Amino acid sequence: MAIPDFIHDDDDEHRLPLRPAGTRTESHKDSFFSDHLEHQLFYGPVKQIADELFDAGPLNGPGGALERLKKIQRMQSSLDALTSVLLADSVEQVSESFADMIATERTTTEEEEREARKSAEYYGLDRGSDQIINSNFIAEAAVALRETSRKVSKRMFYAKGLRYVCKETLTALAAGEITCKAAHDIVKYSQDLLPEQIMQMQCVLLPMAKTASDDAIYQRARRFHDRMCPESAERRHRKSEKNRKLTLWDDENGMSTLKYYNNAAVVHSIKNSVKWLADQHNDPQDPRTREQIEADAFADIVLYGWPGQEGTPLKPRVSITIPAIEMLADPSRTVADLEGYGPIPLGVALRLAKDAPSFQRVLTDPWTGAAIDVERRRYRPSQGLKDLLRHRDGHCCFPGCRRPADRSEIDHIDGWAHGGHTTRGNTHLLCKQHQMFKHALGWKVVARPDGSEMWVTPHGLNALVIPESVKRVDQFDHVNDHCPERPKIIPLPHIRLTAEVRRVLGLKPLIDIPDEDPGPEPPPDDGQKETGRGR
Repeated sequence: MAIPDFIHDDDDEHRLPLRPAGTRTESHKDSFFSDHLEHQLFYGPVKQIADELFDAGPLNGPGGALERLKKIQRMQSSLDALTSVLLADSVEQVSESFADMIATERTTTEEEEREARKSAEYYGLDRGSDQIINSNFIAEAAVALRETSRKVSKRMFYAKGLRYVCKETLTALAAGEITCKAAHDIVKYSQDLLPEQIMQMQCVLLPMAKTASDDAIYQRARRFHDRMCPESAERRHRKSEKNRKLTLWDDENGMSTLKYYNNAAVVHSIKNSVKWLADQHNDPQDPRTREQIEADAFADIVLYGWPGQEGTPLKPRVSITIPAIEMLADPSRTVADLEGYGPIPLGVALRLAKDAPSFQRVLTDPWTGAAIDVERRRYRPSQGLKDLLRHRDGHCCFPGCRRPADRSEIDHIDGWAHGGHTTRGNTHLLCKQHQMFKHALGWKVVARPDGSEMWVTPHGLNALVIPESVKRVDQFDHVNDHCPERPKIIPLPHIRLTAEVRRVLGLKPLIDIPDEDPGPEPPPDDGQKETGRGR
């Protein structure tokens, strides 16, 4: 049985027998000769396989395609080994001079460096600690790899395990002899083992990994680990119980998944309670399946309480954006936006908004869709700005971060102490962690005239961030640094300003706006042609 994708992941590099940072000689070669050997070891296979694939010429049948697939699998293994070496070596080398690099490379004045040090003291940071250096470099690597920090953090765990602990596995991976999955499982189950036990596991598994399936290596690595660490079941259970949590991730087609990790007795009790409630539902006319009934019953219990119990039911706590003009013009082509998720069907949004206690109008750019102002009749200006940023940005504006607006705070792009104002053009949403990155760890951000932001990492990589509410970027010009040009005529559908349209737009019933386009002005009726005017 393969390891399920949803199984709890508690991998931690501190559970690997790693030497302290600065003493890992694998990342610091002592001669040009050893540097050259490693270059050949990790770059040579990638080049050789790429050349073989290119020189093979056009495909000549299924047999040739299968042979090329085998070569591609080998090249993927070699690339994974090379990526691991680059990640492990880079973060190791950065750790030796990180604080000095921030002071000299990414700041321009002594005043900025003093402010960065003060910010580090405010956040309680040691900028030279291994944990901070690791987190900051992972964020930079995420920009380079165009992945989330969470995925790169996982890759860093395997990178350090391969580079410093499972060296024989890294060599086999670089040669394309084993798969990435087999190599990662060997690292994963090296946690909590002694170096000599890890060496023994590699001697046993690597010969098999050259031909066996990934699932076979996973099962053997797990069993070897359990034999070497005969920890009592009770102790393992107590350790795992500390990791109980509730997590969420978004799926396609307007769906999401909720994962609840807890004591098996608690989870089974919840499941049995939901099953019992579903058993009480015996309407033969109900078209729902058993699974659908159980899912609906669980949602009702969480949101509204157990049936028959008194108390205040919970209402859905979500924020939905419904484009009123588009909805009135063509409902069949209109989609709404669920905060923290993205587009959802209009019908779903209208059902959720039906019982909403209040509405707030948001002015959007008709060309890009970006939120540019919010209704402020019932809010103080500071609250109005917060509402605007929530609609405009949607989440933390740090590259790759998706922490929602309610877990982020307003941050000045240009600091208040340097003349930055609290305006919509000089503020954005940042979560606590990435406020720390910006103010204390050398990250810079520049607001672009077209509404985007350009982030610069401590090592000079550029990452472009576009507000979540922006729908069209085809006329954004980040190179020439100017605002997008609007077309002279925006092709919006013709809409009559009926009483219903006026109500949605918040217009007074008696406001004098013509319902129809009056068309071009009639020509002069004096029988004379209109003459051009002088400039």
